[in-house]
Amino acid sequence: MFSMLRVSVALACSFLATSAFSAVARNSFDNMDVKTSYSELLQEKNARNDSLLPAFDGDKAFAEVLRLNPNFWSLGSAINKEESLVTKLHVNLIFVDGTREEPFCELDKAAKNTADEWNVRIGADFVSAGSNTVHIHVQQCLDYVRDQLGYAIKKGDKIIHVPPKETLDRIKKSEIPDAIDIDLQQTLLKAHEDVNLTGKCPKDIEAYIILMNVYNQVKKMKMDYVVINDQLNKQRNGGSRVQSCAFSREWNKRYQESASFECDIDNDRCIYRQENDGDTEWSINYEKDRFEYINKKFLFFNRDPMSIHKGGTMMDLRLIRLSTTLYLEAYINLKGEPVTLGLIVVPGDKTIKDYEDDRPSNEEARELTE
Repeated sequence: MFSMLRVSVALACSFLATSAFSAVARNSFDNMDVKTSYSELLQEKNARNDSLLPAFDGDKAFAEVLRLNPNFWSLGSAINKEESLVTKLHVNLIFVDGTREEPFCELDKAAKNTADEWNVRIGADFVSAGSNTVHIHVQQCLDYVRDQLGYAIKKGDKIIHVPPKETLDRIKKSEIPDAIDIDLQQTLLKAHEDVNLTGKCPKDIEAYIILMNVYNQVKKMKMDYVVINDQLNKQRNGGSRVQSCAFSREWNKRYQESASFECDIDNDRCIYRQENDGDTEWSINYEKDRFEYINKKFLFFNRDPMSIHKGGTMMDLRLIRLSTTLYLEAYINLKGEPVTLGLIVVPGDKTIKDYEDDRPSNEEARELTE
């Protein structure tokens, strides 16, 4: 006994209550099809039907569940308001005899499964006393598949692939900021793991190419000067290797050099030591949240290069934490716009909690010096 049920966008929308229309439509699988069939045990049960126990009509029972649960084929609250779900869903829904067999949920191993396209086998119990929980079983099944495969969403004109839960957990553990789009987070995760594996600057040039987009999403994040000093200062980070990393599109070449960013928080001064570029001194401007270049002097005269605030070419500097191993190095002009972007990396597993001790905060450090 087999039947085919095609669920179209129009049919799905017809089940939506007016008050929940936009949310359900946004989270629903608009591109999907459902094939229904009966398990062998349920076919056997139906074959023995009599006047007291009529044959079970799976499609009729299924249609009633859809009517009562307009968000039956959806990912609940997983999708944000400005996004819509575009993953294709193919379901083989098998009606099972819940008195003799268990409901189930599994990926179809004979089909290709990706974030773009799911092929799922669901065993649903419409027969036993637990039949009123079919919608819960299906929702849990969709959540399981989402965690295994990830899913695809449309945001504006862009298709974004949200990764499986295992990848999302690695992103969270690496402390990549939530403010960054998920596709950029995945690129940063790859760079983060590369740094921890090799102890060197990221090899993939994509990690450098995305930095302008990353900066635009994290530029409002405040710098934590104490953590910067603890992590990027070789005198304080337990001897961890610190490197400055950059990529030149013009020469299609990566550059890296040993570095150390050493701050005297009490006196609002820092020295940026770079193997090839030498030492430069910076003042901390807490109000503007930036480092400003301190001119070198000979006798009473400023030497070149001079700070942009004194008519020179040395731009301001910001260091924004992108993960437990990555910092975004941004040299910015008088308008606050990034001109040169790179990375500072420090391999290791220290999280932000490792720096949350009894040391004073930025504000407390300033008060102590006043």
